[in-house]
Amino acid sequence: MTSMLELPPSARAVSRARSVYRRLAYEIRHPENHKQLVRFLCVGASGYVVNLVIFFILIHTLGIDIVALVAAAMIAATNNFFWNRHWTFGAKADHPLGQALRFYFVSFVVLVFATGIYQLLLTAGVSMKTAADGIAWIIATPLSFVVQKLWSFRA
Repeated sequence: MTSMLELPPSARAVSRARSVYRRLAYEIRHPENHKQLVRFLCVGASGYVVNLVIFFILIHTLGIDIVALVAAAMIAATNNFFWNRHWTFGAKADHPLGQALRFYFVSFVVLVFATGIYQLLLTAGVSMKTAADGIAWIIATPLSFVVQKLWSFRA
């Protein structure tokens, strides 16, 4: 009869924390991740420009803030999905539909977050709506990067 020694929960938690720390330290030092971050920022910059241009056009033709914000975000997200999948993460092994569902879910959550920031900026007195939109997306982008990398494209 063999008995198995089980570690107490606190020791398991410490072990998991060490494992996460080691992986994070590796990820930070790994040169391929630096290249990936630069590519993600380039894709994000293109999406940012697409978002601002589409928002500017829609806000001045439709005049409805939220509709313009959402439409611009969806068009920019489509641009970003294509380029992140094919260029940034090279994530062609996983099925594109699964990736797209995860990507758009994360994009929706980030959109809700950015919309909240946008509304706060307008309430705080930022009078230029295009500037408020741009600031909101700059604040929301780090959340998007982390979740897209770790979950949507599992890179």
